[in-house]
Amino acid sequence: MVKQFVISSGHGDKVSGAIGILNEHNEAKKVVNRVYSILTNDYNGKGYKYHEITATSQQQNLANIVSFHNGKTRALDISVHFNSASASATGTECLYYDAKSLSAKMSKATANALDILDRGAKERKELYFLRNTSKPAILLEVCFVTSKKDAAAYHDNFEVLCQAIAKVIADELGYAKKVTTVSK
Repeated sequence: MVKQFVISSGHGDKVSGAIGILNEHNEAKKVVNRVYSILTNDYNGKGYKYHEITATSQQQNLANIVSFHNGKTRALDISVHFNSASASATGTECLYYDAKSLSAKMSKATANALDILDRGAKERKELYFLRNTSKPAILLEVCFVTSKKDAAAYHDNFEVLCQAIAKVIADELGYAKKVTTVSK
């Protein structure tokens, strides 16, 4: 049986994430949709994607996201976010509760895909999503919404980024690329 995943966008339609040059929630939805498509169409992956659309408070938003994840049979939880800081901040990082190795691989792959700084894997046991999901979980901070450099790298390398994220997940869960045959 194929191991399943759940991937979700951070924040929600009514509970905004960071907004700068990029809008965190809008871009996270795009990444989640594309990565999910790659995993289920190009690989033999199985899983679920989720975008929170109803909550009007941060607490309810987080509870809804975690409830969706915990309500599914899966081996891995992934939450996609974008970081925010000063205009000079740059790079990607991946946060974890107990999945340090996977977080390091994801951070490195994301940084390489975007050609930006790899800020690395960071343990964050206080974060609601990481603390309350019942399976191994990572929270990917793709890049900084406040950085012109990061925003340009994200736009220029969107497909490369999504392929890299999907490959790390596929490798972790043992997915294989589907073989396509061309008929003559």
